[in-house]
Amino acid sequence: MPKRDRWSSDEDEEAPTQNNGDAEQPGGNTAELASSSLQIAGKPCQGSSSASPRLGYQLYNPLMRGCRSVYDSYERLTQIDEGTYGVVFKARDLCTDEIVAIKQIKFEDEITKEGFPISALREISVLLSLSHECIVTVREMVVGATHDKVFMVMEQFEMDLQAAMKSGPTASTPFSQSEVKHMLYQIVSAMDHVHSHWYMHRDMKTSNILVHRSGRLALCDFGMARKYQKPARKMTQMVCTLWYRAIELLFGEDAYGPSVDMWSIGCIFAELLTKDAILQGNGELDQVQKVFELLGTPDDDDWPEFKSLPSAGTFKWRHKAGSDFGKRFQVNSFNASGQSYLDPAGKDLLLQLFRMNPAKRISACDAIEHKYFTEGVAKRQPDFFL
Repeated sequence: MPKRDRWSSDEDEEAPTQNNGDAEQPGGNTAELASSSLQIAGKPCQGSSSASPRLGYQLYNPLMRGCRSVYDSYERLTQIDEGTYGVVFKARDLCTDEIVAIKQIKFEDEITKEGFPISALREISVLLSLSHECIVTVREMVVGATHDKVFMVMEQFEMDLQAAMKSGPTASTPFSQSEVKHMLYQIVSAMDHVHSHWYMHRDMKTSNILVHRSGRLALCDFGMARKYQKPARKMTQMVCTLWYRAIELLFGEDAYGPSVDMWSIGCIFAELLTKDAILQGNGELDQVQKVFELLGTPDDDDWPEFKSLPSAGTFKWRHKAGSDFGKRFQVNSFNASGQSYLDPAGKDLLLQLFRMNPAKRISACDAIEHKYFTEGVAKRQPDFFL
């Protein structure tokens, strides 16, 4: 009988010969994903069946020896999560006993028509170009016995931000103002790093932000990331999850820049305040209507280019005088039901993130210097885990 591959994504557990009777089953919505310290102190592995010991990170040179074998380097513990382009496992480093997250890249026919999955290749390329404590980083690539066994090794995170907001000791209460500041500052500083390297993320949302036990946040899932340029070049407008999609993308703009990420961060900021997504549209037209209800409709003075957008003459919406922003986000109020405290500086930053005209929307570089982060209460790390 042929030996089963214990790192095959379609196997629920390892082969019996691997003595993994204590392997866990996949658990709920918890997403223990990835970031990285580029290198850790390596030490020779013990108990190797080969004549020479396996090598730790500091001694192993992938340029000379190629990628390490996943079988000799990591023990699979349990499957954590599965997406369109990959499967994420919790694993133990056989050299250091460190618990890590390993993402196996999917090689399905539909996504490998032109060879190696292009989305995975782009994500790896982008992550290798970035280095920030609040951005996930590929620690190393490892391989299996066949061409379709390729893995990304990353640091383990406890869960994503969306799950963290709805679980733990603070799930039933709003975040404090200082906690919101701390989280938003990490997100904006990471995005400033991304944009300064001429990349756009294009899929920012709370489920693509990971939470470490220390309270550190990290941006992840760069499969949709692309280089941008000035003037903007044409790209697909079908990016970003609908609830976080910038208004210009909803109206068909295909020449855009990093301002689309800043709109998404505005949605995340509002979600941190309320612990719920604020623009939950059912389809693009309903999403447009919800944006206009919150912020009002665009006018020629603020956004003269609006009428030239591809879908500006196609969509029909109900015009509404004024907006609901003041009711949804009360300033200097301790009585706002289920909302974190918001001061005038916080309101100003939120409005600048939600500017309809992308040319007038605040950049990550300017947002990180905003007075919201320097005035009032000091930033404080949230207590997700007690």
